[in-house]
Amino acid sequence: MLKLLSELPRHGYDLMRAFREHGWTAGPGSVYPLLSFLESAGYVSSTQEGDRRTYHVTEKGHTLLQERAQDLSAFLEAASAEEEPVNDLEDALERLSDAVDQVASAAKPETVTRVREMLDRNRKEIYTLLAQE
Repeated sequence: MLKLLSELPRHGYDLMRAFREHGWTAGPGSVYPLLSFLESAGYVSSTQEGDRRTYHVTEKGHTLLQERAQDLSAFLEAASAEEEPVNDLEDALERLSDAVDQVASAAKPETVTRVREMLDRNRKEIYTLLAQE
């Protein structure tokens, strides 16, 4: 989180979006308590901007990042290697979405119905695979 904030001051939802872009999951129940902890420890500060609180890394936070740069680099490299399957899934989903968009805008009603049935079947198969893990 400190690394993301060191790149750009952000509010909580920006951080959650950035986490998702990296293939990591983080919701309000984990992001906001961590931000609160980082702020109370002096690693970040915040400013109220309209209805959002924007967080910035403090000098103490930058010092911690520098001290842990090697550990952070190793973690980010490992996380990047783990992202590839997630990125492959996201790419496949985007290609599927493009095809569905074309069907929705140009196909006959019967074709739209068949594609919807295919998608429903595949969704169920995916949940079956997850249940078997």
